[in-house]
Amino acid sequence: MNGHPWASLITVDRILDLHRESISRYGGDRTPSPKDGCLEKSLGAAWNAELYAETGDGIPGLCFAGCLFFYLAKNHCFVDGNKRISWMSAMQVLLGLHLTVDVSEEDAEAYCLSILSGDVAKATDASIWLADHLISVEEE
Repeated sequence: MNGHPWASLITVDRILDLHRESISRYGGDRTPSPKDGCLEKSLGAAWNAELYAETGDGIPGLCFAGCLFFYLAKNHCFVDGNKRISWMSAMQVLLGLHLTVDVSEEDAEAYCLSILSGDVAKATDASIWLADHLISVEEE
């Protein structure tokens, strides 16, 4: 699975690790396996959006992070913890780009719920929302 173009940003195995961590920390159904092919479909759709969004003047990987946030939330790959894993995965990608977002937990949850309700209509809208809240993470 590491041969995928997004593997330098995040992998299926890393998403599974993040999901296990979130369920352990916050509770929920411990069913470890996502719906068959769901993570790969979400990653592929997010990467496809990244490729089509490339204009040369943006931050490489930002569209991927936002679209991954959107698709993991919408595709409901796991029995439980889908909002958390969508957020954690997007933050993992941003961290790899030395970025994060400056939002409260409440705002992040509210935005995720707006994705689920359909108020956020397009995956790229999630990228724009992330971009509006980006901050740099200092490298050590």
